[in-house]
Amino acid sequence: MPSVSLSPRPRRRATAALALLALLAGCAPLQTQQTLQAADDAARQHAGAPVELWRDPAAAQSAQQQIDALLAHPLSADDAVRIALLGSPAVQALLAQAAADSARATAAARPSNPVLTLERLTQGDALEISRGIAFGLLDWLTLPTRQNLNAAQQQRVRLALIRDVLAAASAARTAWVRAVAAQQLAAYDADTVAAAQATAELARRMQSAGNFTALDAARQALFATDAQVAQQRDQLAALAAREALVRALGLNSEQSAQLKLPDRLPDPPAAAVPLQSALEQRLDVQLAQAEVEAAAQSAGLTRASSAVEHIELGYTRNTYSDAAPQQGPSLAITLPLFDLGDARRSAAADALLAARSRAIATARAAASQLREAQARRVQALQTWQTARAQLLPLAQTVLDQSQLRYNGMLIGTFELVAAAQTQVQAVRAALAAQRDAWLAQLAWDDARLGLPSATTSSPDLPAGALPTAAAGH
Repeated sequence: MPSVSLSPRPRRRATAALALLALLAGCAPLQTQQTLQAADDAARQHAGAPVELWRDPAAAQSAQQQIDALLAHPLSADDAVRIALLGSPAVQALLAQAAADSARATAAARPSNPVLTLERLTQGDALEISRGIAFGLLDWLTLPTRQNLNAAQQQRVRLALIRDVLAAASAARTAWVRAVAAQQLAAYDADTVAAAQATAELARRMQSAGNFTALDAARQALFATDAQVAQQRDQLAALAAREALVRALGLNSEQSAQLKLPDRLPDPPAAAVPLQSALEQRLDVQLAQAEVEAAAQSAGLTRASSAVEHIELGYTRNTYSDAAPQQGPSLAITLPLFDLGDARRSAAADALLAARSRAIATARAAASQLREAQARRVQALQTWQTARAQLLPLAQTVLDQSQLRYNGMLIGTFELVAAAQTQVQAVRAALAAQRDAWLAQLAWDDARLGLPSATTSSPDLPAGALPTAAAGH
C-alpha cells in the first residue's frame, strides 16, 4: 500500500503540532494540582490547617490515624478544623469534584482530535484505496481564545473550591463552639437542679410542720420543676450540638464515641479587621469577578465561531490499480444558511451583561454584610464583657450579702434561695453572652471571607436576658 510522503516543511509543521498536543495533554494534571494546591494554601492561611485529596486507601488510612490521635485528648477548636479538613468525606468530595471540574475545563480548551479516513474499494480486478486525514481548523484558529477561557474557568474552579473548603472549616469551628457551650450549660444545670430539689424538699417539710405557707412551698417546688425541665431540654440540646459537631467533622461511629470536649469556652477575641481590607479579601467578590472574565472569554469565542461552526482542513491520497496516485488538500466548511449564529452571539452578550451585574450586586451586598457583621460582633462582645465584668460580680454580691443577712437572722431561708435563683439566671445569661460573642466573631470571620455563615442563632441557650431582683418571688 503506498504511503503518504511529506516534504521537510510539512514534516516540521507536523512535529510542532505533535509537540503542542503533548504540551496540552500535560496541562490537565498540572492545572488540577494547581487547583488543589491553591485550596491547601488558603486553608493553611485562613483556617490554620492543611487540606489534601487522598487518592489511595493507604493515604486515607493514614489520615484516619491522625484523626484518632487528635481525638485522644479534649478537642480544641483548631483541632476540630484540622479533623474536618483532614478526613471529612464531604471535604474529600469537594476536592475530588474540583479536580474533575478542572480537568473538564482543560479538556474543553483542547482542539478536537484529527479524523483519519481509510477506504478500500474494488471493481472487478480494479482496486481503489483512499486515505485521508483532517483537522478542525477552527479549533486551531481559536486556540488562544480557548486557552484564555480555560484560564478563567480554572480560576473560577479554584475560588469556588477555596470558598467551599473554608466554609467547611468554619462550619467545624462553629459546631465546636455550639457543642462546648451546650455541654457547659448542661453541666451547670446539674448543680442547679440538685440545689433546687433540696430547697423544694426543705419547703415541703417546713409546710408539713406548719412553718411555711402552701403558696411559698409551691413556688419552691415550681422552681425545682422548672430547673429539671430546663436540664432535660439542655441535655437534649447538648446531644444535638455534639452530633452536629460529629457531622461537621465527618467522624465515624467509633471516632464519635472517642470525642471529648473541654469544660468551657475560652474568651472570644477582641481584635477586628478594617472593613475595606476585609472587602478585598471576600471570595464571593473574587468569584463574581472570575465569572465575569469567564463570560467575557466565552463571548469572544462565540463571536469567533458562531457564524461558521466547523472548518475542516484535510489531506487525501488515492491510488487506483496501476494509475498514478491522486493526492491533495481538502477543505470542508459549514455554510451559515439557516443558522447565522446571531442567537448564540446574543445569548453570550447577555450572559456577560448578567455576570457584570451580578458582580456589582455581589460587591454591594458584601459591603452591607460586612457592616452588619461588624456591628453584631461589637454588640455581642460588649454584652459579654458587661456580663463578665458587671452581671456576674453583682449577682455574686447579692448572694454574698444575702448569706450574711441570713446568718444574722435578718432574712429567712427562702429570701436566700431567691438570691441564689437570681445568680442562676445571671450565670445562664453570661453563658449565652459568651456563646453569642463567639458566634458573632465567627460570623464576622465568614463575612470577611465571603463565606455562607453557619452561625445563625440557636435555641440551645437563652438569648441572654438579664435576671431581675424579683427572681424566685
